[in-house]
Amino acid sequence: MKIGCVIYSNSEKYFELHQCAIKSFKTFHPDIPLFSVDKNTPLPEGLDEGFHHLPPGVQKYVISLHVARQQGLDKLIILGADTITCSRLVEFIEGTEDILATLDYPYQFSIVANGKLIRSPDDQTHVNADVVCFNNLEALAAIIKAAGGHSLYFEQGGLNEVLWTDDYNYSFRIMDYPYEESDVVYNTRAKGNVCDTDGSKPWDKYTNQFFVEDGKLFTGADAKPKQIRVFHYCDGLFNSSDARSQGLITWWKEKGFNEVTKKFFVEQCNCDFFR
Repeated sequence: MKIGCVIYSNSEKYFELHQCAIKSFKTFHPDIPLFSVDKNTPLPEGLDEGFHHLPPGVQKYVISLHVARQQGLDKLIILGADTITCSRLVEFIEGTEDILATLDYPYQFSIVANGKLIRSPDDQTHVNADVVCFNNLEALAAIIKAAGGHSLYFEQGGLNEVLWTDDYNYSFRIMDYPYEESDVVYNTRAKGNVCDTDGSKPWDKYTNQFFVEDGKLFTGADAKPKQIRVFHYCDGLFNSSDARSQGLITWWKEKGFNEVTKKFFVEQCNCDFFR
């Protein structure tokens, strides 16, 4: 099986985070080709001018599909540039379903798009589009097509639409569902199995409880600690003004994690950002 990973960002202001995403993935997956695309990377041949008018997240999916087809990949991992890979992604590598998804914040996804109501079954099944794996590229193509009808959630809307409506028949599995029973976490739930309903950004109450055991990073606030496969900031960094984004990035660097976690990011994930 030929596996590859794509990490994409379209702005230079996230250079440090993007480098951390790249280095951390490579650290745990030296055997898996990584295709990193940023603002300075020449776009793959075959993408027309319409690409530049797409939302950034949809651009990421389009480029990922293009790369996967060019490289003849059987399995494609897609990661956001605001992620830190914290271990080998065993469930992605071994999973065989068409779509291997991961959880978003615990609220029910519900929106009208493409002329129909799209709703996740409950608040524990809403999936995030920034940490995902495909064993079927046609499923990825279907998500890109569906994303065109989502003016707010874009590719994440397309992903939830493909999973939770009867219009599609792709097999899927959510890697960290049901969350309370899961041994691992791949996405935003590591920040606390909570939503930021009042803008208070309560994440440090949970992320400062991370701990390391046997060279692995775990959540500390869950009744059942979970090994963190991928940490995803998922904090609006790419959708904010430069000043607000820089403020958030500085907050994460200075206050978001305890010293044990920062040391893990540096020594185990090769993430120089936290030095």
